Amino acid sequence: MKNKTAVVAQSFSGVVSLGKSKRLSEMRAKLQRDDKKEEVTYKQRVAKTELSELDTARNYLEQAITEVKSSYPEGKRNSLFALRYASEREIERMTIEEVFKLLKLDCKNFKDVLNMPYKK
Repeated sequence: MKNKTAVVAQSFSGVVSLGKSKRLSEMRAKLQRDDKKEEVTYKQRVAKTELSELDTARNYLEQAITEVKSSYPEGKRNSLFALRYASEREIERMTIEEVFKLLKLDCKNFKDVLNMPYKK
């Protein structure tokens, strides 16, 4: 076996300092751009959550209507629901608060969107 000696380069003109490297500065710039994109997407998610309260209320009401209708016989679901509560067209014209009261549901969690229309 050959004896290997360790070589240490203490001052080598080929090594570029970290502050002067173009590749490293481009990598840093890319990372900063990616961080800014993540901040923007976070702000968009926050804005969507504000809108999602309205969507959540609508989905909750739709589920409640579906549950009530599923308790009726299959051929007469819409007509029996209309007799007991209201027709689909009437419900679409109501506000969210009116639909909650019609179905006798608790609307405490949706105070901010009660005055919004049930359907768009």
